[in-house]
Amino acid sequence: MHHRTLPAALLASGLLLAACGTPVTSGTAADSASSEESAAYAPYDGLTGSDRTGKLLAAAKKEGGVLDLYTSNTDIQELVDGFEKAYPGIKVRAFRANSETVLQRILQEHGARRTNNDVVDTNDIELRALQDQHVLYEYRGPALQGLKPEATKPDGWTAERFNAFVVGWNTEVVPAGQEPKAFADLADPKWKGKVSVEIGDWDWYMAMSTYLTDKKGWSQQKVDDVFRGIAGNARLTKGHTVQGEMLSAGQFGIAASVYSHTLDKAVAKGAPVAWRPSVEPVILRPNGLALMKEPKHPATALLWTDWVLTAGQRIIADSQRIPAAKDVPGYQDPIPPGTEVYSLDKSEASDNQKWNSAYDALLRGVPTSD
Repeated sequence: MHHRTLPAALLASGLLLAACGTPVTSGTAADSASSEESAAYAPYDGLTGSDRTGKLLAAAKKEGGVLDLYTSNTDIQELVDGFEKAYPGIKVRAFRANSETVLQRILQEHGARRTNNDVVDTNDIELRALQDQHVLYEYRGPALQGLKPEATKPDGWTAERFNAFVVGWNTEVVPAGQEPKAFADLADPKWKGKVSVEIGDWDWYMAMSTYLTDKKGWSQQKVDDVFRGIAGNARLTKGHTVQGEMLSAGQFGIAASVYSHTLDKAVAKGAPVAWRPSVEPVILRPNGLALMKEPKHPATALLWTDWVLTAGQRIIADSQRIPAAKDVPGYQDPIPPGTEVYSLDKSEASDNQKWNSAYDALLRGVPTSD
């Protein structure tokens, strides 16, 4: 079983850094170098409006008209196309992989004293890990003013979109009127072999468990019993895209933690899936972008970040994602009004290893979907 195990990834990266002769930086060492490393962005501090865009664009062309982006965003090409259309002559070179691979690549390059990307776009857990290694630079541009309060983070990165974990079902496998109404319904023995759980969703497990104990007042025993019941009904899938495809094909009836945008895109193509009325809560996870502290193309990195957090939000909304901007013209929130939404912040997610190990133990023995 291969989970997205962040602490193990960081440990492996630390060994790689040590092998390269470069220790993982302590906070003190990183702080002492901060002013020097941020000098790349200093010429653009305080600039706003057309003056900022004009100077960034001119500098970007002098940098070679290239942006190097590392990302786990499956919809990145739509943003790349929009940006290149907005700024002809600027080319985005995007390396896309899963979030753990993106994390490992950046930390390995950092250990070799070689930063090959200007911007990273990935999940919140990996962004926090990168900030802990002091490789990111906090974005302070004017686009922050247009973002939702929960999009601005105190740890070196900025949310550009939100993924919503929802309970989804196949409408041909689950008869009308028999859809799950509450999370605990997934533990009902009638769903034996018909529930999908995603192999790396320990952060969803952490969020749901914390919600049930802290917000709903459930005992830990009750939470554990419900999750064991769900695991007893479950089959494993790896990857949310695959999970959505298998749900659409009717290979199982219910997905316990599928992304809302995966199902909304499938519905648009005629697939027999649904997630409304929502099983509460909908779990929100921020996905974001960050500037690298030592970029090759700092002006281009700022130009990209400014654009993604403003005009690019329309493209994010059109891809069925939940944008980070407060106001996107024509956008309608996919989460029905009145639905309870829960987002786990960093203070509550303080022990990743504990939750990852607990999720791994929960799923031990659960069969894998073919």
